[in-house]
Amino acid sequence: MLNIIGFALIIVVTVFAYKTAKEYQRSAIGWTAITFVAGISIQIILPIFIVILIAIAMRVSGSSVEQQKEAIPIFTISAVCVVLSVVAGFLIVRYLAKIPEEKPFDTPPAPLNFNQPS
Repeated sequence: MLNIIGFALIIVVTVFAYKTAKEYQRSAIGWTAITFVAGISIQIILPIFIVILIAIAMRVSGSSVEQQKEAIPIFTISAVCVVLSVVAGFLIVRYLAKIPEEKPFDTPPAPLNFNQPS
């Protein structure tokens, strides 16, 4: 259930990123992809990596497989990663909402005139 809610939040944040990027004349498709990949990576790949590291550490310390199944807080890890992915998505949207700074226009130098008498 938590993963379904997290996936729905990723979609909502991705839509916000698309609209914000399009509004501020940025690459809407690119920023949408970045937001979606960041959300999925934090929600799916990061928890798997964390659980594997904890399992390896527990196995090295001498825990049995049954102890590992009971001791690893999978729900807590998943909940934290869902929150982190939403925060990351809104940070991306916040970055996109910044108005790009305009570069000051400097007048070009006068053209060289090679036809002047010396």
